[in-house]
Amino acid sequence: MYTKNIKITIQYDGTCYSGWQIQKNQDTIQGKLKDCVESIVHQNNINIIGSGRTDSGVHALGQVANFKVKTNMSDNDFKKAINSKLPKDIKILKSEIVDLDFNSRFSALKREYIYKLKKTVSPFDYKYFWNYKYDINLDRLNECAQIVLNNNNFSNFCRHSPEIDNYSCLVESSLWELKDDYFIYTVKANRFLHHMVRMLVGTMLETSRGRISISDFRKLFDANVKNNMVLTAPSKGLFLSKVYYE
Repeated sequence: MYTKNIKITIQYDGTCYSGWQIQKNQDTIQGKLKDCVESIVHQNNINIIGSGRTDSGVHALGQVANFKVKTNMSDNDFKKAINSKLPKDIKILKSEIVDLDFNSRFSALKREYIYKLKKTVSPFDYKYFWNYKYDINLDRLNECAQIVLNNNNFSNFCRHSPEIDNYSCLVESSLWELKDDYFIYTVKANRFLHHMVRMLVGTMLETSRGRISISDFRKLFDANVKNNMVLTAPSKGLFLSKVYYE
């Protein structure tokens, strides 16, 4: 029996969870995975490393995590075993054995998020869309999306923390689209700050409504400008879509 580094790709409905990261007396995605893996391999203190932390109520289409265990099990055996123990709102899509130096967080090159909203939600999808009741100007939203693409200082679009040493993010793509009966924002960058996507979405929609001018939105990327115009969108419309590696 020898140590293996297992990489897993995970989907989850974050509605009933207090985010990704383990918290005392709270149900979290990381906590559920840790309990399942430890029960399978009969080992304690397994460290489940996620590619990033999703907040309470945020969902994932392609979260990535890894953990090291001493086992003779194959990667496919792990996928089946974990899925048999997980609740129905969390599922392992893929499991693979990777190099021991792989780290799902620090090996990631970029991440992609999507945010979804619609004018009218149903009892079957209200947990996954922001029910946005105001008029939506798609052209103005994409003016804002282009401004996001052309800037890299997001200090006004995040929750500040002593752990953050810089607020620079390199955004590779930023686009609003209308798909059938809902609007979707897709953004890809090398890193994201806490609440960054939700704050961008909420503030862009304030611009769409005409409550903030395009000029004022652009000024928010100046660290010296106060962020009292920034609005944070609800968590339920946000999905971690994909994590990119070499």
